[in-house]
Amino acid sequence: MVIRALDLVKHCYSNEDGHVVYDAVLAQILHGQSVVVSFEGVDTVPSSFVNSAFIALLEKFPFEQIKQNLSFKQTTPQINEMIRSRFSFEANRRYA
Repeated sequence: MVIRALDLVKHCYSNEDGHVVYDAVLAQILHGQSVVVSFEGVDTVPSSFVNSAFIALLEKFPFEQIKQNLSFKQTTPQINEMIRSRFSFEANRRYA
């Protein structure tokens, strides 16, 4: 299932925006579906959005399960690095 972030929220900026994306991603994973989040039309995302949208999944699922069921497309280097660095930090903090 592909979820286009801007189909759900006007901007990928705030915790509130992140919660909306989180709810959509969570629903799919809970139903056994893999999810691809498209950042088409988004240039940059702050850590608050990433934390609310994706890092919060660590409360429900092990990191390996998230890696297997969540991917991203139409991103930018900034978006990639923000997601990578936040998951790396949190996974190391939680599982180290």
